[in-house]
Amino acid sequence: MSNFVAAAASILLAAASAAATTPIDDIELNAILERVIATHPSADAARAEVEAARAELSGSRWMRFPAISVETFSDQRDGGSVSTSLQVDQPLWTSGRVTAQVRQSKSRLEAALASLDAVCLDLALRTVQAYVDLLSLRRRSEILDESVQEHRKLVDSMRRRVEQQISPASELQLAQSRMRQTESEALQTRAAAEVALLRLRELTGADDLTINARWNYADELPLPDVATLVDGAVRFDPQRRRADAEADIAEAEVAIRKSELMPHVSARYVRYLGDDRTREDQLGFVLRLQTNGGLSRVSAIGAARQRERAARRAVDSADRRQRELILSELTSYSAAQLRVQAGREAAQAAESVTESFLRQFAAGRRTWPEVLNAVREAVTARLNQVEAETAAFGSYTRLLLLSGQWRPGVDE
Repeated sequence: MSNFVAAAASILLAAASAAATTPIDDIELNAILERVIATHPSADAARAEVEAARAELSGSRWMRFPAISVETFSDQRDGGSVSTSLQVDQPLWTSGRVTAQVRQSKSRLEAALASLDAVCLDLALRTVQAYVDLLSLRRRSEILDESVQEHRKLVDSMRRRVEQQISPASELQLAQSRMRQTESEALQTRAAAEVALLRLRELTGADDLTINARWNYADELPLPDVATLVDGAVRFDPQRRRADAEADIAEAEVAIRKSELMPHVSARYVRYLGDDRTREDQLGFVLRLQTNGGLSRVSAIGAARQRERAARRAVDSADRRQRELILSELTSYSAAQLRVQAGREAAQAAESVTESFLRQFAAGRRTWPEVLNAVREAVTARLNQVEAETAAFGSYTRLLLLSGQWRPGVDE
């Protein structure tokens, strides 16, 4: 199992120990996340970019080693004689160019790793959202199915009253209309649940994926304090880490441009072959100083410095964006928790009102539309409770993911 998914399991198990029940089946969710991260094409592409960056870093380090070349020259003025030489150049001093190129390659690897984390984070957010949506929609479907059964009982009861000429036929028609509306909502909810399941199947690449967990919201969802969440989110944010790596790349580019203005020193060994093999080998030092047209290299340094400045500002911008995102998510989470409590109380009150209205209708103190409205309000209150629980748990998981407290990720 990947270290990112293992961390996810530990977080959910910690939540389970702090609450009476876990919000969802963590074992099933972790298995789904592991499959998504391991098989999704975007994750594979990001891993390939990481391997490419590692290969580039290895190539940059080889630049400290000697360069070997063979040169052949044919002079037709000298009877077509051919001179061949084997040349070995060992860099001694490059004005910091090789060091800067290695540093730049390291930063590119860091950027690639940050991009991989960004892909994993996006996949985790999408997967968890689809999973939570599926479970909550199934719960909503169960509530609506129960409401359909209750409406059918009311229709049967009203039909008997109409047959006995106790109530008018219009009240039976009203009950049947409400039942059809509830049946339609139940069908729409089941269709939405199927769409959520299809999203999960597309993410995992498994056409036969089945979800067995049931929605079971925990009242207590433990979160670190605000400062810990914000600081952790800023440190973990893949976009910020990528921006930081790109700033380091730009800084190394400045050093490379500066090195182009300075001379490079290397040791050279030349051995002559072919027609010139009688010539003595050469061993010495080479001083190379190369310029382009005018002050173009000086201008290139200025451009590189401005790119570095822009990259550093992008890091600051990413910091602010992430802090704003976390604080906004915390506000949404707190509001959703209040809605959960209010929704639970409203659902209990609506159930009591419905039972009371049914008794009062039998006693002739309530009208039939009042009874049907009470039944509808009770169902709406239960649906609103599930909606609030979904919002609360969605914010909870997003906070854990964005702050790095829960890291469904990749093996490295």
